[in-house]
Amino acid sequence: MPSDPPSPAGPERAGILISALTRRGRERFSGTLRLDGSPGGTVVMRDGLVIAAASPAAPGPEPLLLRSGRVAEDDWTAAFSAGAPQGRFAGELVRRGLLGSAGIEVVTRTAVVDALFAMALCGVHTCTAGLEGTPPLLPADPGLEPGWLARELTRRLTRADEWQARGLTAQSRPWATNARETTPLNDSRREILDRANGRRTPRDIAFALGRGFYSVMTDMATLIDDGLAALDPPPAEAHAGGAAPVPSVPEGFGLPRRERGAAYPGE
Repeated sequence: MPSDPPSPAGPERAGILISALTRRGRERFSGTLRLDGSPGGTVVMRDGLVIAAASPAAPGPEPLLLRSGRVAEDDWTAAFSAGAPQGRFAGELVRRGLLGSAGIEVVTRTAVVDALFAMALCGVHTCTAGLEGTPPLLPADPGLEPGWLARELTRRLTRADEWQARGLTAQSRPWATNARETTPLNDSRREILDRANGRRTPRDIAFALGRGFYSVMTDMATLIDDGLAALDPPPAEAHAGGAAPVPSVPEGFGLPRRERGAAYPGE
């Protein structure tokens, strides 16, 4: 299989990834890019556009919909059984009134950009191009243009550099301070603080909530700036009476296909 060599183009951490996307976009490539990194991931392209991306470092469409409660698990299972074997799972979700076409577009685009950001943030070492495999369950139709993705990744990585300068990284394990008890918070940030116990990383929290990894990192940076969360080692009493931490999702591309009623890892 042909490989994309390292390239100095693009932001330093995303050079290989952005170079591969833009090159394959110009070639109107259809197939799968396998990115080796920590943990790396895959990108599926069709006619030079990105229609799916997956990484163990970021939630895909399934956890984004199920963990957030936007789609009930029984409804997901029924729609999957009826539509996935024929390649019309997205249409089945719409037909059953579980999501609108616009909702599917938002979720699939979010999953693609989030996975690419997570891969770039954690580092990509090599990229190998291969033929098309199994079509993605929920593709981001009609696809995302590599040039736009390169600009969006650059913007997000610039933000991430600012967070890192203040100590917040993908490996950080923030914890909620006592200030949260007297500070008004919206629901999304309160949910994050409820799970920030000094043991969970932003990735763990994103999977637990069914929210994008970048979105969680953005809110966490604000919470730290506001003194509602901290990164230094928490006092011993910080965990007293708190819920047990959710273990990290096992390495693998997305969550495994589950039988009806089965639990997620860590539940």
